[in-house]
Amino acid sequence: MTSRYGRRYDIYISIPKQPAPESGYPIIYVLDGNAFFHTFHETVKVQSARSEKTKVIPAVIVGIGYPVDAAFASEFRVYDFTPPTSVENLPPKPDGSAWSENGGAEEFFHFITQELQPCIEQHVSIDRQKQTLFGHSLGGLFALYVLFSGTSAFQTFMITSPSIWWGNRVILELVKNWAANTDISEKRVFLAVGELEKDHMVNDARDLAIRLEELRSKGLTTVFYELTDENHVSVVPTVISRAIRFLHMHSG
Repeated sequence: MTSRYGRRYDIYISIPKQPAPESGYPIIYVLDGNAFFHTFHETVKVQSARSEKTKVIPAVIVGIGYPVDAAFASEFRVYDFTPPTSVENLPPKPDGSAWSENGGAEEFFHFITQELQPCIEQHVSIDRQKQTLFGHSLGGLFALYVLFSGTSAFQTFMITSPSIWWGNRVILELVKNWAANTDISEKRVFLAVGELEKDHMVNDARDLAIRLEELRSKGLTTVFYELTDENHVSVVPTVISRAIRFLHMHSG
């Protein structure tokens, strides 16, 4: 699928075999679809087969990936998942290479909400009040960007190991304005980080978790997990089952 901005995406989709409810299926949009779509698909498929025990109901899974063979498409995601910042506000890359172009988050958000979501809804019955966005690392940063935009396009956000460090932690500056100007009583945020990740990743996630916890009084539903013995990569498959159960326990 090619966006109006000329950027190409590989879109993965799984539709439950069970008939859609009257209100439509819940739907989970998975960033880094090359890496995570199949894990989400299998986890939901297995658990929703015994909904009476797992409390997980069938859901449509949409993976947003890239036309590459690798699990992660570094240059594509650095652009799509980030709000704009100058290179001076970024740390050196581990391999010493230069940062690729950044700052395409708003374009990517428009692609999802104005092009991809309407396309999916033309072919599948979707419950617009049960839409979830998952993002990991820079994808987690993007999920926070979408959350703090005040959009009604998603109600639930599954966020693992978000790159809060981006642009000198500018994403955290959006929290207060979001809480003050948005009805957050229908928002649900699942946040997780691996215990073995770099200190700044863990500390930033803890900081965000505290800020979100303070908003429970305004109706925000949120949970935070710091996963023992898990690193930046292993945290995702470890926590997906919990995230899916959180989604269904708190989505009405």
